[in-house]
Amino acid sequence: MAQQAHKVGILFELGEAQRNRTNWTDYKQYGFGEDDVEDLLELVTDLSLHGAPTESKEVWVPLHAWRALAQLGDPRAIEPLIGLFDTLCEDDWALEELPIVLGMLGKKAIGPLSAFLGDSSHSQFARSMAVSGLEEIAKRDASTRNRVVTIITDYLDDPDTNASGLNGSAVNSLLSLEARESINTLRRLYESGNVDLFACGDIEDVEMELGLRSARTTAPPSLGQLYGLTKPGSAKQKKIGRNDPCPCGSGKKYKKCCLQ
Repeated sequence: MAQQAHKVGILFELGEAQRNRTNWTDYKQYGFGEDDVEDLLELVTDLSLHGAPTESKEVWVPLHAWRALAQLGDPRAIEPLIGLFDTLCEDDWALEELPIVLGMLGKKAIGPLSAFLGDSSHSQFARSMAVSGLEEIAKRDASTRNRVVTIITDYLDDPDTNASGLNGSAVNSLLSLEARESINTLRRLYESGNVDLFACGDIEDVEMELGLRSARTTAPPSLGQLYGLTKPGSAKQKKIGRNDPCPCGSGKKYKKCCLQ
């Protein structure tokens, strides 16, 4: 027990983490193993730690704990982590990293993530995290790619009509997975107008990214005017690509930051 307490105590001393997708601290060097999963989950789900002062070391403890869980790869972490989506979907670090963690936990997370995506009682931003988690799994394990593409495509065949942002995130994931086989579903989605064009452009942009057309045949839509953000005749704003760095300066891709 004293050894476990010592290991957990280490996470309270690590402090601020570096923002990156792969170069995480090796938490196994501190002796973390499968016997520590429950203790790590307790830290991840401790809302008092998430609400700790931003300048404190304590506020970073849940992040270190979920990174450690990702490295351990124990499927016991899957359901509790997905259960945090609704609570943490407005937390930039969680929005970016929890899908990565689920991706590292692997194919056993596909079923729970799919169920979460299909449950409209969750917020669309939380469900976008589920989509991103599915995408991460498919990128890390090619054998799951077709299953994941089918899940996301099936969702877009009957999308939530009150969640255009979520639908845009789902389109983004299909584009990232180069899901040309989903093009008919994507065309129907755009015909219904049930997708946020800020997320990934219009259907011609989608077809170009999938390599199904070489050039536009119509002028690109003025998204600012379309959504009432700019007046007709105002200066044209440069389009921000979904994979471009976010203009807010976070260092994340636009699709994973302010686009959400």
